[in-house]
Amino acid sequence: MVPIKGNTVGSRHYPSDEYLAGFLDGDGSVVATLERYHSKRFPYRVRIKVNFTQHARHIGKLRLVREALGSFGVIRTDKRKNLAELVVQERSQVKAVLARLVPFLLIKKDQANLALEVLKRMSVNEKHKPSTLSEGAYIRILSLVQKIRSLNSSTGGKREIRVFDPVTTGIPEKTGMKTESSDSVRRKPLARTRVKV
Repeated sequence: MVPIKGNTVGSRHYPSDEYLAGFLDGDGSVVATLERYHSKRFPYRVRIKVNFTQHARHIGKLRLVREALGSFGVIRTDKRKNLAELVVQERSQVKAVLARLVPFLLIKKDQANLALEVLKRMSVNEKHKPSTLSEGAYIRILSLVQKIRSLNSSTGGKREIRVFDPVTTGIPEKTGMKTESSDSVRRKPLARTRVKV
């Protein structure tokens, strides 16, 4: 346990990083999800999450874990299942939590390292700025997502999605389909148009 700095009167103690890593190994998860994204460039938004789950009666302990992690994430409850969950999903916070805990992880170490690699590759695409990811880099990120999903579940990483190069070729489309500008164009598929996730 690491003591909280400051006034020692009535102070609490933070769980150690080793304890937090053990918590994540046992009752947590490192998750990679794909969300439909209405973008002219890429059809899916990649999101990395770190979750800590407990019975709802232990929600106070989750609050302590949240404080120990730097007040990152939000705590959600599912009354139907009597569960409480600390969810960290903001990119910089996920990166900080995983970088801090990965040296002590055992079961979730591979997922954590893959997630950190995804975040590193995504860092060139900062929020609220035009995407600078190349199509090839995007495909590589999806491949890492597939690896995380396959480690988390025996059924993960088996769904195929189709990904297209958003750059139009300017070649007339035989079907006569038009863009909003009424120009006939054809979207050129990537070399790998199908990716398993």
